[in-house]
Amino acid sequence: MPTITALQAELGRVGFTVVVVGSLVLALGVLGWVRRRGAHRTATTVAVAGLVVIVLGVLSLTLFGPVPPDAAERQLYLDPVEGARGWTKIAWNPVIDNVALFVPVGAMAGAVWWRRSMVTVWAGCVLFSIGIETFQFLVPTGRVANAADVIANGVGAAVGIALAVALGARAAAARSGRAASADAWSSGQRRR
Repeated sequence: MPTITALQAELGRVGFTVVVVGSLVLALGVLGWVRRRGAHRTATTVAVAGLVVIVLGVLSLTLFGPVPPDAAERQLYLDPVEGARGWTKIAWNPVIDNVALFVPVGAMAGAVWWRRSMVTVWAGCVLFSIGIETFQFLVPTGRVANAADVIANGVGAAVGIALAVALGARAAAARSGRAASADAWSSGQRRR
């Protein structure tokens, strides 16, 4: 079975991004369509399955590096500017990769927890990123624990949540409980 890294190498950076973003937009569109038809439980179940797959993919890409555990030196960059730098300037590819990595996380988390505030969902995504960076520091595998990654992941999660809202995967969350109750009451009155 091919790995995510092998698939990325085969499709190329742009091709892989197009496939991931296209799949995400399609999934969010379908979830929005299902939610608009009132099947919130079905939409949430599908979103949970999607989130599990996405989280496992993110963990497979971020937790273990090229070096066996405990064979590498621990590295920690708390200064996000220093952590985002390459040898001579800002290394934009890793920053963009970290933003892109968390767009699906934010989008599916937003679809799963559609009744929670967007800020709460976003904070959960940021805590997930902090957990990854903490693991990368505590278990040295050639990965670098980096505050710039947490910031980039937070930006990606915010973009993903906004995408979930735009495509209707969080559409029902915008309605207050009172508005939904009033609609249900008035539609019940009309049926009599």
